[in-house]
Amino acid sequence: MSSDYDRIRAGIEFMTAYVSGDDLLSAYVAERRREDPMATETLMDGTAALCAQLLRTMARMTGKTEHDILQELARGTHRHEQQSGD
Repeated sequence: MSSDYDRIRAGIEFMTAYVSGDDLLSAYVAERRREDPMATETLMDGTAALCAQLLRTMARMTGKTEHDILQELARGTHRHEQQSGD
């Protein structure tokens, strides 16, 4: 079993590739799949661990609950999609 550090580190690596663009993301995922047949599950787990840590940090910084932050993100995303669709 991986430690929280290892899980979060995997999430950071994946998200770094994600924000770097589609080509780098595709290359990163392909490389990970060659190295590890369970790469998809590992990447999803790492990304979830990273998001959970970021959510806990945001909750501490803002004084809001994690649930409230998630609801705000959902509402903001929904508003953005509605405005973009006009």
